[in-house]
Amino acid sequence: MKINKHIEIVRCGISKLSSMGLKSCNMLQSELSKTYSRVEISNVSNEADLDRLIAKKPDLAFLGFKQLMSDDKEALWICEKLDEQGINYTGSSKEAMLMDHNKDIAKDKIIESGLLTASFFMASPSQFKNSDDLPIKFPLFIKPPKEGGGTGIDDKSIVRDFRSFEDKVKQIDSVFGTPALVESYLDGREFSVAILETLGEEETLVMPIELIAEANAFGDKLLSRKVKSEDTEHAIIVSDLVLREKITKLALSCYKALGARDYGRIDIRMDHKGDLHFLEANLIPGVANHDFISYFNSACILNEEIHYSEMINMIVSLGIARSFSLDDDDILLEEPMSVLQPVYL
Repeated sequence: MKINKHIEIVRCGISKLSSMGLKSCNMLQSELSKTYSRVEISNVSNEADLDRLIAKKPDLAFLGFKQLMSDDKEALWICEKLDEQGINYTGSSKEAMLMDHNKDIAKDKIIESGLLTASFFMASPSQFKNSDDLPIKFPLFIKPPKEGGGTGIDDKSIVRDFRSFEDKVKQIDSVFGTPALVESYLDGREFSVAILETLGEEETLVMPIELIAEANAFGDKLLSRKVKSEDTEHAIIVSDLVLREKITKLALSCYKALGARDYGRIDIRMDHKGDLHFLEANLIPGVANHDFISYFNSACILNEEIHYSEMINMIVSLGIARSFSLDDDDILLEEPMSVLQPVYL
């Protein structure tokens, strides 16, 4: 049997805006087609493409990116446009996505919620005259506030003197056209936590992994763009039960504070004292399961032995459950279905 529902997989034709590569998109379509009667792909690169997606009126859009530029050069949020048209989609609403997309806004929200994150400020070129003007002491960590996947992070992201600070801030301004996000550098271990809500149950799965990068020429262990693109970091399970509980508690508190839903990833880093700090959120985490396995997938497998097929169907089930109740017309008698039977309970 297949569920008689139309799922539209939505990715951006502009690669730098998309969290989902074409290979991942095709794999997702193949997997969901085993369970749903109609699974198609929409490549959305402009407003006309978005209008065509909306005209299809799918039962659920599986979102693989957050926003694009409108014809008027304004940010156009995909989830907001779908909400306006009454079209359901996977993942969080615009309010939460704003904090996924803007790391400084997310950090403000975390602080407002009484949770721990590294001290930070925003910096533009020539804004500060010398080290004494800086709100935070060295060492500092500098990155663009709106990028993901390690973009803008390299061996020069950790700065220990004012000249290096100025150079990195200028680079971010030149390349990304934004002020730089400057944080107190946390020199401890780094963790990524996959969060996946469950259908018909109160339990939310909170699944931490530790990410270990090799030291660079300066002795720093960074999840830079180079490290992530070359897939040289290692993911291991967090076996220390006390530490695991602390990570899990902070991650779930941050997820809720940001107003996220369905699923997402919270990144956390430890300082030299062993205290845990929120780094950032990714509310459309990659689900790649081909040439490399995404952090989200790795966390599901290592913690709960939830593999790709089950994980994908759990995410879709959450979205589908928001918008329909099963009736006789929702089933096509074609082939056996087992993965999604909890949807009907």
